Amino acid sequence: MIGRWIFIRDGRLSRTTKIVLLLLVLLTLVATLPLRLALGAANTTGSLSAQEVDGIIWSGAAGDLQAGTLPLGSLYVGLKPLPLLLARAEFALDRPAMPGEAEFHALARGGEGWVAIREANGELSLAGRMAPLPVRAITFADFAMESRAGRCVEASGNLGIIVSSLGPMLPAETLMSGPARCEDGALVVPMQGPSGTEHLHFTLVPDSTWHADLVLKGLPVEVSAPLLDMGFTGRPEGVGLSASGTL
Repeated sequence: MIGRWIFIRDGRLSRTTKIVLLLLVLLTLVATLPLRLALGAANTTGSLSAQEVDGIIWSGAAGDLQAGTLPLGSLYVGLKPLPLLLARAEFALDRPAMPGEAEFHALARGGEGWVAIREANGELSLAGRMAPLPVRAITFADFAMESRAGRCVEASGNLGIIVSSLGPMLPAETLMSGPARCEDGALVVPMQGPSGTEHLHFTLVPDSTWHADLVLKGLPVEVSAPLLDMGFTGRPEGVGLSASGTL
């Protein structure tokens, strides 16, 4: 009996061992935390939504992800470990090119009243969300933006818009892009097309309302006349079309 008691005492865990085991349990719980819970905790503004979220915090996927009304599509999503050392939760968003969806990559983080995106590259479909402007998609090239209290405080890189065919006389898609900047709390991007005659001034103001003004300069009458019938208006330098909406 005495020998058995000594064996039990000797077999008790030390305080250090208990702490190590507790840390291992916590690490295991964090490592297997569902991505759905992590995105829910990070979604302090309630602007993110998804049809389906699968996987764990480090490697998962979100189907039909949306930021406000901006469709992000289906993406692979994973929490980046290194920013956690600075008490920042940053998610990598990745999508390789696939049928029906273009390639897109970005890093995103946020908190109460602020959100930041950086290293955004690729393309997102807008599917008529900028009507009456015939915009098919928005493009990113090393784009970064930080917003605080709904105001743009820092922006860099290029943002672009792909305009669909404007009819038989302008059958090809046109990519207009330009450098992003913050101005009076709004995101402002003056864009230009490949020929230098296509211009689009894009503004996203603090309440998430956007305004875009498209101007096509120097078009011959046989091209501009059908555009006027489509809703474009005459401008001193050509024809134009303006639109506004909310993201």
